[in-house]
Amino acid sequence: MKHILTLSLFLAFSTKIIVAQPTEFTDFENFTSGSNFTQASWATAGFSVPWVNGFDVNRGIIDNTYFKSGSNSLRIFYPKDKYGTANTGAQAPLMVPGLNEYFMSYNVRFSDNFSWGSTSEGGKLPGLGGGARCSGCQVCTGSNGFTARLMWRTGGKTVIYLYHLDKVNPPCGDNYEIMVGGKNLVFQKGVWYKISQRVKVNSTTNHDGEVEMWINDQHAQIKLYNGTLVDKLSGIQFVSNGDKVDALYFSTFHGGGDASWNSTTDCYTWFDDIVISTKQSDVVSTTTVLEDFEMNNRIAEIFPQPLKVGKEASVPNTLPNSTIEWIDMKGNVVAKTQVSSEKKITTPILPSGTYILKYLQNNSFSSLKVIVDSDNR
Repeated sequence: MKHILTLSLFLAFSTKIIVAQPTEFTDFENFTSGSNFTQASWATAGFSVPWVNGFDVNRGIIDNTYFKSGSNSLRIFYPKDKYGTANTGAQAPLMVPGLNEYFMSYNVRFSDNFSWGSTSEGGKLPGLGGGARCSGCQVCTGSNGFTARLMWRTGGKTVIYLYHLDKVNPPCGDNYEIMVGGKNLVFQKGVWYKISQRVKVNSTTNHDGEVEMWINDQHAQIKLYNGTLVDKLSGIQFVSNGDKVDALYFSTFHGGGDASWNSTTDCYTWFDDIVISTKQSDVVSTTTVLEDFEMNNRIAEIFPQPLKVGKEASVPNTLPNSTIEWIDMKGNVVAKTQVSSEKKITTPILPSGTYILKYLQNNSFSSLKVIVDSDNR
């Protein structure tokens, strides 16, 4: 699709700083384990929720079996031989004041027996949206909103599942695979994942909307740490009527629109620590680390960020005396630095901006996208 450029990155930093506190947050600790989580419960947790589906028939339960923090989480039920919003999972739009941009995060865990589906494998996970939240294989007209949820696909493969004005997958949403180290990111059962997202709606009728996804996972086959940026979509026209980002669309179910998407067993997900914010640091750690697939699974990291011209930065897992190349956004090598015996480098004299650091060792390399700040005041 000509209007969307997909950039799969290992890690990156936002240059935009928005000062705010979390807009909405719940860790489910103020509820009794075993109790049904209803529309009224969302309100008690501080969320504005105009309607629910699934929560009103007890498919959402407060549970203390698994939790990412504290001692409670929200358990969602997916019954055997069922599919769709009427019979599996749960839906609720968690409303916030409409703005051009929001960040959100939540932790999710799939049960050890989780069914990805039957003949067809797939299902939805929450994401940000706006307006009338175009979804459900609707045509997105530009005036009926947009959604930027996730999906699990065959075998747990993850995708960004996007409804927007220029979608090209009729009649349903566009799929953008999440890649890490050249491999599809595949959800593992029995593992907690932190899902973080930024959505910026387009201005007027321009193609300047954006979606960014971060996923943390410290246990699964592909390890991600401290807010690895796994995908960025840009050049999007979500709407033409001025709709804003105004909800975290809590939407999870099997399907799909027919019985080929059925769950093959009674199974569950657990959700914890839901955050909606105008500030990236509320949902993504500012220390960024990368699983390096090119160098025997060594971990590369660099901090603090942004890098200051003439100042030292730590690169703790590099080798002393190894070389780092600095590459500008035109692909030119503009500087080289050596790693000291203390595993530090000095940021070279460069204009403020974004650079790729290429860490060389034994004919292999990894890449990091960083921000350089030449103003040391």
